[in-house]
Amino acid sequence: MWMPIWACPNATSYSGGNGLGPFTMRIAARRTTHFVSRHVANGLRASIPQRVRGLTKSRFLRNVTVVAGGTAIAQIVTFAFSPIITRLYGPEAFGIVGVFLALLATVAPLSSLTYNIAIVLPSSDGEARALVKLSFLISLLITGLSTFAIAGFHREIADAIGFRTASELLLLIAIMIPLSTTVEVLRHWMIRKKQFNAISRIAVAEALVGGTSKLVVGSIAATAPVLLVLNVLARALHAVLMWLSARRTLSCRHDPVSAAAEISDDASLRGVAHRYRDFPLFRAPQVWLNEVSNAAPALLLAALLGPAAAGFYTIATRALALPSSVVAGAVGTVFLPRAAEANHRSETLRPLILQSTAGLALVGLLPFGLVVGFGPRLFGLVFGPEWVTAGHYAQWLAIMLFFKFINVPSVQAIPILGLQGKLLVYEITIVTLRLASLAAGVLLLKSDVAALALFSISSASAYVWLIVWVVVSSGKHSNRGRG
Repeated sequence: MWMPIWACPNATSYSGGNGLGPFTMRIAARRTTHFVSRHVANGLRASIPQRVRGLTKSRFLRNVTVVAGGTAIAQIVTFAFSPIITRLYGPEAFGIVGVFLALLATVAPLSSLTYNIAIVLPSSDGEARALVKLSFLISLLITGLSTFAIAGFHREIADAIGFRTASELLLLIAIMIPLSTTVEVLRHWMIRKKQFNAISRIAVAEALVGGTSKLVVGSIAATAPVLLVLNVLARALHAVLMWLSARRTLSCRHDPVSAAAEISDDASLRGVAHRYRDFPLFRAPQVWLNEVSNAAPALLLAALLGPAAAGFYTIATRALALPSSVVAGAVGTVFLPRAAEANHRSETLRPLILQSTAGLALVGLLPFGLVVGFGPRLFGLVFGPEWVTAGHYAQWLAIMLFFKFINVPSVQAIPILGLQGKLLVYEITIVTLRLASLAAGVLLLKSDVAALALFSISSASAYVWLIVWVVVSSGKHSNRGRG
């Protein structure tokens, strides 16, 4: 008989892997247990063939490769469709979609109060399943409140943010919030269960279906509402595919012992809500502030300069997000459970953070450097002559996004290190600085490019400070045994 996912406490414990070092062969070899023991005993360095063998045996690196490979294929598919799609719809349509997604970004982080991020951390699956249910229940509440607010004030909201199409389309946010929550909750559950192959396959399927639908439908009616609806349908497809992949492990039918057990105190909704209360108290406001500051350029450009300017910004950030999606996203996906396991074993996280950050920096230099040097030419060639302005935006944004690219391990380590309260203080300070720099460029310098340049430089400085802070803090951390 089927049993609800939240009635399956203390199922299979969260088992650890033994893969460590990312990217460089020397570091990967040193982090392999076999070679570490040899170095300690003999004080000798491994030969090049041994390093290669150590690299191929690294489970961490293999998992990164699986996720990065699937994401890379998905992004290649998306990129292949982009030159046609951008020419079909144009900057204004993309700007309207960008404004819609920016508004969604100001609500979505609150949809589960970031309890979804905690799903990877508990040592027992019972606690993790309780966090899944808690996330969905909170999402239903936030969706209801958002629907009520948008239904009553959609015209006023559309005027304020420069949403220059039918304001009723903003009600689609009431659909996107639960869809986005479903995707994020199930993604963290699948990360916990190390279903990296499934995550990769879903990314490729969504890219193929999404790109094809935009191309086919856009050849008939290439309008902003059409593009907006297709984005919603793509998110729905993503949610369905995630559910189909995760439902077996979410259910306890395959584990009669766990299915027959009663819910323990620490796996009850009240228990996990209290145990992981630092997520809604500190992480949710921090994530919300970060999303607001990221959404601010699109909203401000659309409100002051029109949706086309927001479209340039949207395409610039999407194109620059390719390295983050392929590599940094894969590293972050694998890093979080790996770091949680290390924490359970009371290992220091500093070497893992440093190695992952250094590897990302090496990988990111070339793509981001090319955009800094040749952004307008590249964007005009790939997306069409009307997108050259997006290339000017990208030249500056690449500086910020490079440092955001390499700070993924540090951000992932923050909940494990217990730094979420301090992260909130950091985020409040940085958001104030970013918004002030953006407003100064638009209102005082009267230049969209100058505004994005100031925004990028202040953001890059903040990301560097965050990395240094987390690395220093990781050397002082000891496991307090929360999960």
